[in-house]
Amino acid sequence: MFKKCSLIIIIVLVFGLALTACSESNNNNTGSGGTMSTKTGVLIEASMHVISIQAPDGSTYTFGINDNTVVEGSEILGNTMSVSYNGEYTSGIIAITITTITEVDQSGSSGSKGPTSAPGAPQPKEPASTQETIWYMTGTVMDVSMNQLQLKYEDGKTYTVLKDDNTKVEEGIVVGCVARVFHKGSMRNGMVATEIHFISASPPADNPDAVYYLTGTVTDASMSQLQLLYEDGVVYTIIKEDDTRVDPGIEVGSTVRVFHKGHLTEQMTATEIRLISNP
Repeated sequence: MFKKCSLIIIIVLVFGLALTACSESNNNNTGSGGTMSTKTGVLIEASMHVISIQAPDGSTYTFGINDNTVVEGSEILGNTMSVSYNGEYTSGIIAITITTITEVDQSGSSGSKGPTSAPGAPQPKEPASTQETIWYMTGTVMDVSMNQLQLKYEDGKTYTVLKDDNTKVEEGIVVGCVARVFHKGSMRNGMVATEIHFISASPPADNPDAVYYLTGTVTDASMSQLQLLYEDGVVYTIIKEDDTRVDPGIEVGSTVRVFHKGHLTEQMTATEIRLISNP
């Protein structure tokens, strides 16, 4: 009788383990999304939980990141990335894998700017304390003296950058070179540099097909254009054409990202206008 009961218990345990293994196997399949798909493009936005890439046709795709997402390579803005996901694409769908295909050349100038706290951002040689944010901008040196330099940014504007006794300046900063300025506070005339780095002897040749983007607040909107307030305090006129991709729900006060060809000008034609948030 004891042997018979033991045999029954063993059979039940084996059956239970088989069910568990089957359940785990099902969980490791494609889940609720169905087949695996992949999107490839240039990384244009990256945070702890979200990335966005821009495909060669100008389309942008946004993916969520969770603890199960496998990241292979570096999430540096400008890198070409391959993102796999399950099922049909929807904005914010969770990425299964994120793989770096090619890395952007960090030695050259991209005309970029932003906080040094951003993922993949250039870093000063002497990091600031946790209580303050250091910003950077890259441009062409138009003039240089003992106490300041004139730096031309990609928007075509030339900014006066001041140097004080605490500013650390690398060798090779001359007129015509590309330099990266680290500074506190917003990008404005008269900002004081904490460090000035030499990037290259001359700026790269312009690529007329390159797509740039800027993010700002909509101050006015119509069927054919919108007015965008950028962080430099300038309001830019954004023209919308028949083939401009525009997210629904954009209104006055919305924060949007405008993709366009060529450098910043007071009036430019958008290839895509993406809604970031509404007031």
